[in-house]
Amino acid sequence: MELSLLTLNLHTYQQHSRHCCFETMHHHEREVHIIAEAIAHLNIDVICFQEVGEYMHDPITHPYGESPSNMAFRVCNKLRHWGRWYHIHQDWSHIGFYRWREGTAILSRYPMHHNYSAYVSNDRRKDNYMSRNITVSCIDVPWFGLLHVANVHLSWAHHGFFEEYARSKQLIESRRHFGVRADLIVGDFNAPAGEHAYNHIVGNAEYVDQFYECHPRRFHEPSYHGRIDGWEYGPPKRIDHIFKRNGQPLRIRTMDIIFNDTFYPVVSDHFGYVARFELF
Repeated sequence: MELSLLTLNLHTYQQHSRHCCFETMHHHEREVHIIAEAIAHLNIDVICFQEVGEYMHDPITHPYGESPSNMAFRVCNKLRHWGRWYHIHQDWSHIGFYRWREGTAILSRYPMHHNYSAYVSNDRRKDNYMSRNITVSCIDVPWFGLLHVANVHLSWAHHGFFEEYARSKQLIESRRHFGVRADLIVGDFNAPAGEHAYNHIVGNAEYVDQFYECHPRRFHEPSYHGRIDGWEYGPPKRIDHIFKRNGQPLRIRTMDIIFNDTFYPVVSDHFGYVARFELF
């Protein structure tokens, strides 16, 4: 049996930033369509989005994220309109780019249980772009059981990464009593492959970098192009990752870069990754 997963940083509506938020949203209909089309054509089971934008003056819905301005919800609705039903769980961290609630979202074709979100940063203020709120869910995969997915967008090594990663791990560990068979930590880690923050994750072999498992000779291949926020200096790096806990009953089969103008058009300042796992 196979499970597919997509991770993508959506860039908080900054691909076509305009003075008017509604004009910005209109121009991003292209990105919404391309992302939804890729998910549908590739038959993706689980999607993890980071930097999900929602207009800050829209009412906050319960559950969070069902505002028409929420980009993950727009993708989800387009898929539902095409007859492809996805569950969705999301939350927001802070105001990004002066006008957007910015957060993370998990979408799944399969039922989602024990959905939760929590701040892992020292600062939890909504007006501080360094505050970090992660989303987690137990996905009930048929004929396999519960797969725990933690969708993260963490800070840079010198800005709180180590504390945030430690709190993320504590949260993941606290949920293992649900009967989880395997777990993945997915997202934008701001931890370049081979550098200190990255080595902190893989150093004790508890978690394994799935891109490296598939492409050991492409270890430093970047997950964005040019210069992006927070990485304005130096060459592009691989900062988006999928980490699998070692020794669990799933094995990476393929992991491909997507939304890079070679495999689907660019839709963000980050590329995405599509991973396919064999389940046991």
